[in-house]
Parts: sequence; structure tokens; C-alpha cells
Amino acid sequence: MVYERRQIFLLAAALLALSIATVRAQQSNLSYVPLNPCCIAVDAKGNNFIVSSGWPGYGELPYIYLPPPTISVTKMDSSGNILSVFPFQAGAGDLPAAAAVDPLGNLWIVGSTVSMSPGNAPTVGLIVKLDSTGTHLLYTGTFGGLDPGGATVIDAIAFDPGGNLYLAGSTGQLDFPVTPGAFITKIPTAGPAPLGAKYPGRPEYAFIAKLTPASQTIPPYTPAYSTLLGGQQVVDPLPCPNSGSCYPLLPGTAATMLAVDSNGVATVSGTTSAADFPVTPGAFQTQFQGGDNTPDVFVTRLNAQGTGLVWSTLLGEGGNISLPSLGGMALDSGGNVVVAGITLDPSFPISSGAIQAQFAAPQAGAYSPGNGFVAKLDSTGVKLLFSTFYGVTQSQSAPPALRLDAQGDIWIAESLADPSSVVLHPNSLVLGSALIAELAPDGSSVLFSELLPDGVAGQDLVLNPDGSLTVIGPPRVAGFGPISNGFALRLPRGTPTGVSILGVADSAANAVTVTVAPGEYVSIYGTGLGPATGIGMQIDSNGRVASSLGGTQVSIDGVFAPLIYAAQNQINMLVPYEIAGSTQVNMTITTDAGMSQILPLHVVAAQPNIFAVLNSDGSLNSPSNPASPGATVSMLVSGAGALNPSLPDGTIATSPAPTPALAIEANFSYSVFQIFGYGLYGENVTPTYAGGIPGMVIDLLRVDVPVPATLNCSASCSIGIEVGNAGSSATGLSVAAAN
Repeated sequence: MVYERRQIFLLAAALLALSIATVRAQQSNLSYVPLNPCCIAVDAKGNNFIVSSGWPGYGELPYIYLPPPTISVTKMDSSGNILSVFPFQAGAGDLPAAAAVDPLGNLWIVGSTVSMSPGNAPTVGLIVKLDSTGTHLLYTGTFGGLDPGGATVIDAIAFDPGGNLYLAGSTGQLDFPVTPGAFITKIPTAGPAPLGAKYPGRPEYAFIAKLTPASQTIPPYTPAYSTLLGGQQVVDPLPCPNSGSCYPLLPGTAATMLAVDSNGVATVSGTTSAADFPVTPGAFQTQFQGGDNTPDVFVTRLNAQGTGLVWSTLLGEGGNISLPSLGGMALDSGGNVVVAGITLDPSFPISSGAIQAQFAAPQAGAYSPGNGFVAKLDSTGVKLLFSTFYGVTQSQSAPPALRLDAQGDIWIAESLADPSSVVLHPNSLVLGSALIAELAPDGSSVLFSELLPDGVAGQDLVLNPDGSLTVIGPPRVAGFGPISNGFALRLPRGTPTGVSILGVADSAANAVTVTVAPGEYVSIYGTGLGPATGIGMQIDSNGRVASSLGGTQVSIDGVFAPLIYAAQNQINMLVPYEIAGSTQVNMTITTDAGMSQILPLHVVAAQPNIFAVLNSDGSLNSPSNPASPGATVSMLVSGAGALNPSLPDGTIATSPAPTPALAIEANFSYSVFQIFGYGLYGENVTPTYAGGIPGMVIDLLRVDVPVPATLNCSASCSIGIEVGNAGSSATGLSVAAAN
């Protein structure tokens, strides 16, 4: 993760320094939500419903042998205060994808689950209805067929003013329910089953359905229409020899975004790898330009009966076929369509005068699946009103989310691999890689932007009736490791004021967290946190790191934390050792400008992370400066928990220095190329030394460990640390080839 502020630990065991940029303030209210958040819905009163899912206590571990996942609904009021948290299980494999509030204030959640039908259980669409409190289940049901050879997934939901419910998604089920007279009524099969498979191959089709409220409670709707959308022709079909055991490559079409106007006319967007995807004459792009693994983005408007197309167009290549390329779609007051997503194609159609006209490559060492884009089509699907690239994306699994406000301004939330790649408004708040931006309706300029701490946003956003917005994070599968908690940040528009916290992060990991460990280096991001000119660490009259810098103090359950740095938008501090044994603590920040909100934090025994890896000569390990085979490397570690002996907070280590109270071990891992890909291997090594560094504050530990002679770094190597039952994220390790 890349920050505008630079946190440099010159760690020849003597110097620790931090350099931070001073940036603009922003008022906020930060809350934690359970599990991994997927989506937000807002009601007419400005209450937010944040929908999350996962396995409590398991993070994002493999599905095998885990209990059924939990869905959790967190309701927040218009001030950002949590009113309720409601966990429930609806099926065997619930995965929510979208949420919306109906005209009566009830919350609807859609996604996918595993059918409980006898025999082979297919994946089918999930529909859940809760009351306006978000704490009472009114209905749980499935949508799809019984065909175990395919799957149905609902990706989008919308309501019209009459309360009719619209769904969009994808299906490969041959018995998917469609209504008579629908635009496409049948998925064609593609010959016999492939070798080793039980069911015949079939292309995947998008679907769009309109459901009308009904008097019965199960289900609480009746189908008005249900239609398929897609094609079956591939660009480069695989050759099929006469063995009879192969089958042609099958295309896929998925509708992932949906919007409905006041007349009940639905517009859907998504991606397709079908070369014969239905387009209308005169549409903006009628010729398929993608490939088997790089689908085209499409935008399609159906008639109100679901029996035909008003218009349909392709837009350009998206991302990889196995991951979503679109993150948002909305209609403006004139019926024009705005879409946001990810593209891998430098030749994606871009209009003149674009905010970002050229496809951007990430900085060296930063991986990205592509560039974000924002585009607007006119209400007839004939003209591209504007289109622009916008930033190098962090994760294709969470493409840019999009909403329109009442003025037609375009709001984007996006996780960036390279924050320097995006065009920002002057004087933007710059704290990390989680982007929020407001673009002009014609795409000509950036009206507002800010880069929030890594992981605090980028999954979804909503615009609230009072003009504020709410964002959630972190994005799914965006390099943040196992996720057991999410973040909800409510940001009022207007002049920034007050002392507020935007995120709390482990200083070594550079990603927001809800947990802290005794002695951990922590960075707090926000506004009004300290003096306009940053102040570095000071030693108090007791010879310890001072707990007050420029009028700034951080209280953790009444204990003042030693401060490494204090500035307007960032504080670097040391978590007091006194919190050991607690399960939760409350943090507040006091400055000359006032006091922050009270922020609860969970406490763990250890939360280790690695600042840097040093070679045996004290130099920084890097690809250009690798360690010698069999040599000893040193890790500089934060968050190892309680020490032995126990010393006062902020103490400078002497010799002998304190050591971790918990057992500690180093983990080396490496990958080796094999015939079907890369195999991952690892070795655990007991350190030769693990303890404090004389002359440095006791919270910073040095862990010395010999590099195993058997370590194979021909592909890649990494190193991690385990303290007790807690493990760090892996850090790259460079080892020279053996002679």
C-alpha cells in the first residue's frame, strides 16, 4: 500500500523516523461492523443498513468444514450511531451481494445460497426481507431452478415507486423460471457432458426479473416478468478432435448492475463473452471487441414488459471473465446511464477532454488488475457522452462503486493500487489509497476528492438524504488478509471541522484495524488530531517517550499513550502495556481544538507485523541487496504483546533488553514452479534472538533468524512472524542464489 505520507524506519538498530504530509481536514463518524461488509442501503430517514457476511471467528478461511456462514445487518442512524446488529443464517452457503430499501422502509437483501432441495444442491439466488428495524426476518427464499448442473446468482436489486421489485444476475440452470413472451426464454445446451462431468455444458446467461408485491407472505411477490439475456457464440472456439470427449468453449453473460426509472423500465449492465450478445441497430458499439477471457461491458434497456429491448450496446473490454468488471450504474434525470468499472484495455473508448485520458500503469512493485473507468451513455444508447479512465485499481473483486446525487454529480468509491495515478481536487485529504471522489455530471472535472486510510473504504457507498455519504470497507480480496470486521465511515459534506478519527492502523501493516495489542505501534488518521506542523518524539523528565506532543494526548481507557509523532492528520503512538488482559478499550484524542469521538477497540494478546527485514550487516534487505544463503536476517517487529520483564510505557531499552512473554517463531515460505502452476512450501525456524533493541523504545523488537539453507527463492520468498497464536502478514525476502 502506498501513502502520500512516507513512514521510513531507518533501522540500522539506531534510528526510527517518520515523515508525514500535512493535508486538509474532514469531519466524520467511524464505526465498526461485524464480518466482511458487502453493501449498504439507506432509508428515507437517512438510516444506513450495512450488510456483512462470513464466519465469526474464522475470518475468510476456506469454506470446507466450516459451519454455515452468517449474514449480519448493522443499522446506523443519521448521525452514524449504531442502533442494532442482527446476525442470522438463511441457508447453507449465504453470500449477499446487494441490498435495497422498499417504499415501505423494509430491507431486502439478495445474493446466492446453496439450495436445500433433495439430491444434488445447486447454488441459487437468495432473497431476504427484513422489517424497517433490520432486526426481524419477514421472508427468506430462493430464486432459480432445481437444475444441479448450473447455478443462479442474484447480483443486483432495485425498486420502482410502486414497490415492484427488480432483480438481475446470472444463471446456467436449464430450468431457470422465465415467463411466457420473455425476450429470451431458454438457455441452449452445448452438446454432451465434458469428460468426467455429469451434466451437459451450457453457456451462462444474464437474467432480469420483475416481481410484484403480493398479499401472500410466502413468497411476498408474484412474477411480472422474467427473461434471459445473452448469447452462445464464442470468438475463438476450442478445436474439438474426434475423440468425442471434449466440448466447445462456452460464453458467459452476467448482469451485475440494475437501475429502474419511474415508469418501471429496467436498465442493466454487466459483462459478456458472447460474440452474438444482442445489440440494437445504431447503438454506440455493435461489434464485440473482447475475447474468451476478456469480456465486453454491455448496457441494455428492456421494455416495461420484459419482452424486448428498447436499446442495447456494448461499451468496451472489461476485466477478467472470472471477476466482476462493474461496480456501479445509475440513471440521471434525463435517462442517461452512468457506469463505473475496471478495464484491462488501454484502447477502452475514452472521450476528448477526459479527466484521465491515458491508461495508467502502476508504480514499480504495485500490482493492479487494470484501470478504473467512468462513462456516461445517452438515454438512447447511441452516443457516448463522456468516458474517462480513473486511477489504477487495487482489486477487480471490488470495482469502483458509483452513486449520483440530486444534482447529477457522480460519486465514486474505489481502492487504488497506486494513489499517485488518480486526478485529485486541489487540497484533497491524502491519507492512504481508499478513494472517494465527486465528478461533474459531464465528466469534465473533479469537484471533490480524498484518499482515506487503506481499507476503510472502497467496497460500497451511499448518498444520504442530508447530503452526507457513507462508505464501507475493506474491499473483498484486496490484499488485507483475513477479515473479521469491517468499517463504516459517515462523512458529512461541507467545511471540515472538529477532531475526528478516520482510521486506526497498525503502523507496520499500513492497513486499518479494529484490534490493538499491548506495545503495538499504531497510526491514527483523521482531522484536527494535532498541531499544523508535526512534532516528533520527545523524551520526558523520567527518560521515557512523552505522552503529550503539541497539546495532543491519546487516552486508552484513561492511560495516556506514548506518542511518536503528532500532526494535524496523523498520530503515531505506542499502545500502553496496561491494556493486557482487557478485551475492549475506549480511545479518545484530546487536542487544543477539542476532543474526538470515543472509539472502541478490541484487544488481542499479540498482533505482530514486520517493519523491515535487515541483512546480517544491518542493511535493508531488498531485491538489489539480498541476504546470503544461510545468513542471519533480522526482522523489526511491532505488536508482540507483553514483555518480560514488564517495564513502564515508553521505556528506552537497555542491555539486557526485555523479551516477548509469548513464544515466537519465524515462518519462511517460497513457491516453486510446477507443471500445473506454483507449489507453495514453508519452513518454521526458532529465532536465535527475540527482544528489544538497546537505545530504542522497548516496543520495537528485533528478531534474528538464520535463513534455511534449503530455502528455494528461484520464484519468490517471504518471511512472517508468529507470536503466540497470532501471525503477521508475510513480507518479501530476497536471498541470493547459492553458488
